[in-house]
Amino acid sequence: MDKFWTWIEKLSLYQFLNTHKLFGKICNREVLSYLFFGVLTTVVSLATFWLPDRLFSAVGYPGVLHYILHTEKNFAYVESNVISWICAVAFAFVTNKLFVFASKARDKKTVLRELSSFVGGRLTTLLVDTALMFLFVTVLSMGEMLSKVLVQVVIVILNYFISKLLVFRNNADKGESK
Repeated sequence: MDKFWTWIEKLSLYQFLNTHKLFGKICNREVLSYLFFGVLTTVVSLATFWLPDRLFSAVGYPGVLHYILHTEKNFAYVESNVISWICAVAFAFVTNKLFVFASKARDKKTVLRELSSFVGGRLTTLLVDTALMFLFVTVLSMGEMLSKVLVQVVIVILNYFISKLLVFRNNADKGESK
C-alpha cells in the first residue's frame, strides 16, 4: 500500500490539491483511503443488498414486517438491508483498521474495544440507513436500488466521522488506541 501512496503523492493533481488552502485539508492519505475503501464498502453493501432482495422477490417473500403490520406492502428490503449492513461492516472494519486509520493495536482488549466502538457506530448509522430507506422506498415510492445508492452517500460521510473521532482516534501516531 505504501508504494501505491508514493505513486499517488507524485501526481501533479495530488500535489496541487494537497497544497491548496481548502483542498489540502481534505486531500490527504487518510481521506483518500477512506473514500477508496468507502467505495469498495459501498460495492459490498450494494451487492449484498441486491442478491437477497432479488432472491426474496423471486420466491415471493414479503418480509417479516409484512406479517407483523398485516399489510399488502412488501418489506423484504428491510431484511436485505440488514444482511447488507452485516457484510459491509465486517469488510469496513478490517479495511478501516488496517489501511485507512492504520491502527497498530493488536492486543485483544484494544481490538475488541475498537470492534465494539466500530459496530456501535455502525449500528447508529444502520438506524439512519433503515429510516432513510423506509422514507425513500415506502413513503416517497422511490426505487429500492436508487434509494440505497442515495442513502449510502449519507452513511459513508457519517461513518467517516464516527471512525475518525470515536473508534480509531490517534491510532496511527501512538500505535494504540486511547
